[in-house]
Amino acid sequence: MIGAIAWYVTRNVVSPVSHAALVSEKLAAGQLQERMVVKGEDEVARLGASFNHMAASLQEQITQLAMLSQMQQRFVSDVSHELRTPLTTVRMAAEVLYDARHDFDPINKRSAELLYNQVERFQSLLADLLEISRFDAGVAMLDAEPEDILQVVAHVIDGAAPVAAEYGSEIILRAPTVGIVAEMDARRIDRILRNLILNAVEHGEGRPVTVTVSANQSAVGIAVRDQGSA
Repeated sequence: MIGAIAWYVTRNVVSPVSHAALVSEKLAAGQLQERMVVKGEDEVARLGASFNHMAASLQEQITQLAMLSQMQQRFVSDVSHELRTPLTTVRMAAEVLYDARHDFDPINKRSAELLYNQVERFQSLLADLLEISRFDAGVAMLDAEPEDILQVVAHVIDGAAPVAAEYGSEIILRAPTVGIVAEMDARRIDRILRNLILNAVEHGEGRPVTVTVSANQSAVGIAVRDQGSA
């Protein structure tokens, strides 16, 4: 009798629970088509049916999210490429006005400078979008070469200086006096630093923004700090 009871419990309770655990592991591993085998109409069968319903709902939601992600990637890529041509034309016109700004009255001179700086910023944002689309498509490649990171930081600070002047902020660089050569993708480091510094300037409430560079034998660290309240 004890053996029969043990067999019944194993067949109707323990085995379905073990099967549910196995199916759960497969679902967690990404095999979203896995389902439990439902037999009978007892509580365990109801649990299996509920489990299968949950798995089907999860699979549908993940499929929808994947489709939405693909649409978003395609939208970012298409918009980025479509904006390149008109932005190039606007930048050429802005450069002409910027080069001739000394012949303008103070108001128009200032307008030409603002236009040039904002077009430059817009172009950097577009470059970021193109970079994101390449990462999403899985075709982005790391182009790492030994370069002096202090030169990259100085270049970014020079480019952000006009924006900092508009906000009344000063960008302070704290770095070693000797060069720091590191294996890096200078173009991407430049873009990351520019975004960090410009964000710090915008939220720094006109206070100084500090850029600190430090390094040892195996790593390089760059910290950007503003003094805004937000």
